[in-house]
Amino acid sequence: MSKENAVSVGNYKSKKVVKKNKKKDTKYIIISVFSVIAFLILWELASIYSWVNPLFISAPTEIILATKSLLFDVNFWSNIKVSAIEFAWGFAFATIIGIPMGVFAGWNKTFNAIISPFVSALYVTPKVALLPVIVIAFGIGIMSKIVIVFLMAFFPIVMSAQKAMSTLDKDLIKAAESFTASQMQIFTTIALPSTVPFLLNGIKLGLGQGLIAIVVGEMFASTAGIGYQLTNAGQNLHTDEMFVGVLVIAITGVILNGIISLIEKRFSVWKPEE
Repeated sequence: MSKENAVSVGNYKSKKVVKKNKKKDTKYIIISVFSVIAFLILWELASIYSWVNPLFISAPTEIILATKSLLFDVNFWSNIKVSAIEFAWGFAFATIIGIPMGVFAGWNKTFNAIISPFVSALYVTPKVALLPVIVIAFGIGIMSKIVIVFLMAFFPIVMSAQKAMSTLDKDLIKAAESFTASQMQIFTTIALPSTVPFLLNGIKLGLGQGLIAIVVGEMFASTAGIGYQLTNAGQNLHTDEMFVGVLVIAITGVILNGIISLIEKRFSVWKPEE
């Protein structure tokens, strides 16, 4: 077989594999869509035939009607804006501080020994237990929620960055050192590119924790935000409005997670091969 024929056969096989994988992906997407539709139908039937108490769980149709109503409510958008600001600032600080600290801790054993006891202790400490102290120190305004989001998102990011540095290819580092590469050159050309996929995974974990922090912080002590709306709706037994708030948090999480996944896919080629 000639070289050109071999290349054309290889291209044909690769295209066939890609096409097959796309068919599989489409199949699983269809299954996922139908499972969600079946769940919603079952949920609606459970509400219609009173299999569950409608006082506690609203039907999907009622939640849709409540959503339409809240979309024209100024307070609803104001609450979303407050929560968005709190989350954005808290998560930004967690990322800006957490990534360099985690990477440097994984790279420098002395620095790691200094911060490791504090990171380990605070990581396992329930952040909710610190809420009363945070509220006393920063009040019930936006700042206290920024702090709790920071604390919840910071530790997953730090520990993922720290762990990422332990996955470096030691043989590759030794090879670079044998070619008289400086520590800075090794750090910028080998360490950082290799850890990017793991750092993004830590950011993804931090996103989830940050969204939890927003809801918990606003439910505990706040005068605005999605968590405050959830509490207010629950106290007035407006379960349909409660589910709208839950839906907002869920959709936000899915969108942010999807964005990080796309970025993660883009940098997955940087992940060192085993």
